[in-house]
Amino acid sequence: MTIWTLANPEAFRTVADRFGMTNRGLAHYCFINICRRLKCDLYPSVVVWPSASDCSTAVNEFEARYGFPGVVGCIDGCHIPVKAPSGDRDSYICRKGFPSVNLMAVCDHRKKFIYTYSDSPGSAHDSNVLHASELGIKLTEDRLFVNDEHHLLGDSAYPLLPSLIVPFRDNGHMSPLEMRFNTIHSTARSVVERAFGLLKGKFRRLKGLDVTRTDLAPMIIDASCALHNVCLMVDKCNDELSDDPVGNGDDFEVTGNVTRAEAAVKEKAKLKRNAIMNRL
Repeated sequence: MTIWTLANPEAFRTVADRFGMTNRGLAHYCFINICRRLKCDLYPSVVVWPSASDCSTAVNEFEARYGFPGVVGCIDGCHIPVKAPSGDRDSYICRKGFPSVNLMAVCDHRKKFIYTYSDSPGSAHDSNVLHASELGIKLTEDRLFVNDEHHLLGDSAYPLLPSLIVPFRDNGHMSPLEMRFNTIHSTARSVVERAFGLLKGKFRRLKGLDVTRTDLAPMIIDASCALHNVCLMVDKCNDELSDDPVGNGDDFEVTGNVTRAEAAVKEKAKLKRNAIMNRL
């Protein structure tokens, strides 16, 4: 019943009738409790950061498929519509004008999620969501990967870091090498958009969660991400796309004042990006 409910945006009254339950309250109670078990028991075992050998496999696969070296995974954000809490509605209104939860996820070359973070409201920018997460702390401190050649790919909504490579900013004066870099970068990074498309295509309730409690939406999202990974493990050839195969589209660079240490990290990241650009 829970899998059906995640896959179909039916009202709980209809779900209860379909599965022979006495009322919609019981159906909702069962659904929430099973999602909680999926979050607590299944999620930690299937949404896991890759080992050193898995990182090497991902790097080889990304380079073979897209020609971009050193890529372990791709990161992006996706808005999951929800009913905004009455006491804090403005925080959940995203830039597209509807209440949502900002799901940040990292996926590998198989479109399998290796990290998700869904505790931020829709008004939070992608870069702020990243900094609020444990992943963001490790990225900022440059201790996410043992191998300095490994990194994630993200769009220009994220900061340029040694372990997070973003495209060159298009200021109207890009060189041919920079444009080629951005094209290959965008092609490789599209895997995470396809992962979101698969997630929403399989679990269509994520196109509009009928919950107002701020703790329930992330739990349902994480349960769906775990089931998404299970589906990919069972059917490795599945490559369908939903009608919403993209992230939240916050594709603009965030700038601001930086400290001397942050400037040094940014300079290291620029040198690494330039070295990759010259290799492509």
